Amino acid sequence: MSIMPPADLKPEDVSQGLMDAMDPWMEKHIAAGTLISTGGLKDAEQGRRLKGATGTIIVTDGPFAEAKEVLGGYAVFEAPDLDAATAVAREFMQMHIQNGIPGLVLELREIAGGANY
Repeated sequence: MSIMPPADLKPEDVSQGLMDAMDPWMEKHIAAGTLISTGGLKDAEQGRRLKGATGTIIVTDGPFAEAKEVLGGYAVFEAPDLDAATAVAREFMQMHIQNGIPGLVLELREIAGGANY
């Protein structure tokens, strides 16, 4: 699950209510074996983008003005199918809506292949 917060969301906009709701939600899903990994990303101003379209690698420091939606975090779930993953994502989104962040966008994708080292 890719998590894209509203573009104007600041850390101080995240309510204590959301933080209080997040802990038991995460504990429940860790205990159930559905939550594998989560992480937040620092803002785009602290990032760097590499492009190789010209055959030469071009490195650009953030912020990235052309980005309309910026990835703010991720969560990896173990789910039997897309419907089950959607149910977990709906819980996550509803928790944010109830705590003052209705503009969250989530994107679900199955991990195809890959390796753990």
